Amino acid sequence: MKSTQKEMIASLVKEGRMEKGYTQKELSELSNISIRSIQRIENGEIIPRTYTLKTLAGILGRSYEDFARNMQEQGTTETGIEDIPAKAPARINHAQRIILSAGICLSVLVLAAAFIAQSSRFPETSFEFFVFSAVVLFLITGILFFLWRKK
Repeated sequence: MKSTQKEMIASLVKEGRMEKGYTQKELSELSNISIRSIQRIENGEIIPRTYTLKTLAGILGRSYEDFARNMQEQGTTETGIEDIPAKAPARINHAQRIILSAGICLSVLVLAAAFIAQSSRFPETSFEFFVFSAVVLFLITGILFFLWRKK
């Protein structure tokens, strides 16, 4: 069944490309999909991901639903589109979290320093300074907790 899906998608992409008069290289440049991937899709070697298929459908002047509908009309018992692995929702990776953490900490600290600098009478006592510092640290901790929690 998977090979039939590959063949169906391959013919739809190839026919759509030829109808538009694009070469594989032109389609590759328009879609930002490597020419090798275009070749592999058109040769029926792979089933493209949902994002890739939607991108190609848009460039070829077809809707994503057209691909699903054509596959059903061609006699496959299942559309196959649902079997295409969907791209996982965007997640923040470890390096991005570290960068965000550093940026958030620095931003909050600079804003706190700016608040103190703008007021000639704050903090009047060291107690006020320590309470203000505790609030700033609590704010940073809360933000980082939500950034780093497991979902």
